[in-house]
Amino acid sequence: MAIESRKNNAGNSAKKTRKNQKSQKNPMKIEHHHLLLRMETKKCPQESDKSKAKELIKRILRDIGMVLLAEPRVFYLNVPRYNAGLTALAPIQTSHIAFHFWNNPDRDILKNPESQCLLQFDLYTCGTLPLTRIQKILHHLTVYQPTHVNATVLNRNTSLSVESRSVWDGRKSSWVDWIRDVPKNLRNKNE
Repeated sequence: MAIESRKNNAGNSAKKTRKNQKSQKNPMKIEHHHLLLRMETKKCPQESDKSKAKELIKRILRDIGMVLLAEPRVFYLNVPRYNAGLTALAPIQTSHIAFHFWNNPDRDILKNPESQCLLQFDLYTCGTLPLTRIQKILHHLTVYQPTHVNATVLNRNTSLSVESRSVWDGRKSSWVDWIRDVPKNLRNKNE
């Protein structure tokens, strides 16, 4: 009986060791986070800004620890006129980053009277997207002088559930303060 108990303990110990080795090999938890930003801005990128947009994607991904699978693709659309603006996308190891600026958005859909441009930004990762990474993304987008932002994080792990969301408007608070307070501002929708 003592020999059988030792064998069971040895077997359990080996299972624990294999389990610990697996978790050390794959420390990133799969969460399927999807960041969606609807951002109104004062500054619109122009056709001559395509290389800057490509570098912006690279800086964002480097800053948040994500790996490019291919060179970012950036285009500037002139036609149709209602869709004029810069668009960009890149595959990443955990999925994609994509965005489009509308340089002549319908004024009726803008929330802030200072807004000149509309950005729709999309970053999906099968990994996690902690609030500190979202802060870094928002910081990089400061160059376009945001005036109004809707930010939503979806958790697509088992369904399309809204994990957190927040709205910011430049008439009510400072952009710098809002980014600094993202952990408080981008709170769970159920709180």
